[in-house]
Amino acid sequence: MIFTGLYFLATLVVVILLNSHTTTIDTNNLTSRAYAISDSFQKNTATQFDDSIKILPKNDTSTAVKNIKKGANLTRTMTSKTLTITIPSYHKAVLTNFIQVTGERSSSLFENVVMVIFALAVYIIWAFQLYTRDRDRHRFELDTIAKIKNIRRSPLTQSYLISENDNQITTELNHLGETIQHQAESQTPAKKNLYEFIEFFEFPIFIYDIKGAIRRSNASFKNEFSDTKNLDIFSPYSDVLQFLVNKMLKPTRQEQTFYFELINAYYTIDVQPLHTLEDRIMVTMIDVTAYKATMRAHNDFIANISHDLKTPLAAIAGFADILATDQDLPAEKSQDFADHIVSETKRLSSLVTDTLEMTRQTGKIKKTELNLTQLTQDVLSNFDLTIAKKSQVLTTDLAENLIIKSNDKHLYAVLKNLVENAVNYTPEQGKIFVSLMMLDDHATFSVTDNGPGLSEVEKTRIFERFYRSDKTRDSDGTGLGLAIVKKNLKELGGKIDVVSILGKGTTFTVTL
Repeated sequence: MIFTGLYFLATLVVVILLNSHTTTIDTNNLTSRAYAISDSFQKNTATQFDDSIKILPKNDTSTAVKNIKKGANLTRTMTSKTLTITIPSYHKAVLTNFIQVTGERSSSLFENVVMVIFALAVYIIWAFQLYTRDRDRHRFELDTIAKIKNIRRSPLTQSYLISENDNQITTELNHLGETIQHQAESQTPAKKNLYEFIEFFEFPIFIYDIKGAIRRSNASFKNEFSDTKNLDIFSPYSDVLQFLVNKMLKPTRQEQTFYFELINAYYTIDVQPLHTLEDRIMVTMIDVTAYKATMRAHNDFIANISHDLKTPLAAIAGFADILATDQDLPAEKSQDFADHIVSETKRLSSLVTDTLEMTRQTGKIKKTELNLTQLTQDVLSNFDLTIAKKSQVLTTDLAENLIIKSNDKHLYAVLKNLVENAVNYTPEQGKIFVSLMMLDDHATFSVTDNGPGLSEVEKTRIFERFYRSDKTRDSDGTGLGLAIVKKNLKELGGKIDVVSILGKGTTFTVTL
């Protein structure tokens, strides 16, 4: 009721504001016309006007004139259909007369009707959806609880239950799970109850016999695969079909994961023989595609980090071995090898630091007020030597003392990685531009390089861990920089955009 009252009050306010806006526009237009007529009359007092325009003497005693004499710039009189504007007319700063112009008011009836109809339509749709959702939820709960009570009185068969909800329905189901698990083969209830039971679950379930005929499948199976009566539905997946056929020959309980190429999904198939139900076999299929993707990403991460750690370690070990065993090594060579060891050690340290940052568990971020301008200058100062060695030209446009509330460590890592990325990708004698400003109440940091740029495919992958858009670029990097940027900005509530043109350069823009 409160929402309804507020909703219609808001609609009324919008209608009033719309009418007020229309009246204001009419007033401004009529006032402009009055001043134009005043100018024309001062130039030629013999000018004749139509009935909508009146030239009032300065001693006129009408209410409109009196209000102007009291200090008003103009007066406005309205009826339901007309609008009258009266203004003073001056000649060489001396009041000569008054100009009164009458015009028809613009009708906003159509806009008002459209607004009211739209508001009513939105309200009716919302109310109908709310009523339908509540009705369906109530009906669903009643039906499900009734089914559960029936099943508890006569348990049939069940492999396991999965639910993320914590309500009366799932509590009842969890109580049933263990009981059904142990009684699947020990009782022979009516098939009808079993078939009704499997319809409740939102993952594919089907029951087939030792002749290969699918006797019953639930709605989830039909949606994912097909409403079919035999195992030929799995003919495109020979390994799955062979697995199910083997269970017909040797019905034992078994679980195995398969890849379904046509729908690009992984399913864990659990086979449960039901010897007491005419030797039928129940199959449950759990979608584990997301789990597989997570494991694949985890394995890729381990492989990449192992490879990237092995490379600098091998270089360090090789140079150190030469320094330790070759006593006659020239001083120049020794210094060169020592420099390589220092360089590879820094690379290894950077990789370890970035890996720790990338795998850090997300927690509550503490935000404090900080000077983003000073932080940006601190980051840029760390690259002065590198920029000088590459003869690059750095140009900045930084707002003075831009204060924001954020986390300095997270934000420093974001700025540092973006600037480092630009320095590494910009060729010698290239140009880098860094800007910092407030835009639409948001702090905006951008860095632009004139490097090789990115293709459309590369732009979709540059924030992945260990992805490098070009093996010849950023060879000293860890491949984690932009992944850290994306992760930190997500935790800070910011966002990053990238614009790139092949052969021209790339611009990264961070909005906080």
